[in-house]
Amino acid sequence: MSAQLLKLLEGGVDREKIISILNNGINTTDFDFLVSHMQKEVKSSSWRSAWIINNAMKKNEERIKKSLIKIIKSITGKADGHQRELLKVVMKMEPLNEDAEGYFFDVCTNLWEDVNKQPAVRYYSGCYMLTMATKYPEIKNELEVLFGDYYTQSLSPGIKRIFERKLAKLN
Repeated sequence: MSAQLLKLLEGGVDREKIISILNNGINTTDFDFLVSHMQKEVKSSSWRSAWIINNAMKKNEERIKKSLIKIIKSITGKADGHQRELLKVVMKMEPLNEDAEGYFFDVCTNLWEDVNKQPAVRYYSGCYMLTMATKYPEIKNELEVLFGDYYTQSLSPGIKRIFERKLAKLN
């Protein structure tokens, strides 16, 4: 089935087949294949693997835990849409262990600081950073600088307001 999945992913996304896969569940072999494939840099299919995993997985999916650090480390250097899907997968694994939390916070901070990233990538990165500020209030002052005008000017007014409200709740 892994070869069939890869073929399906490399072609245009057949929505009905994807929905069927999601509705019928993904067996462990196919799930593991998709988790491994989403960490790669195969332009036409790796991001789709991440999209399927994100939609097929449960919160704190046990089958993801063994690959979590690798997934986090694989985010850097991917295309924006691929990064967005990987961020969403990792965020479903909350709460992260201390090591994963540190790596993921660093990745999110680097993505946030890149003002040329797609707003959706920056949105998910920023949301995680603010979540960490509720857990670790000592980073709040750093985040106030990171959520200043320079870093938010490329975001829509709605997203800016979301972050302003979340920052206000921290104070």
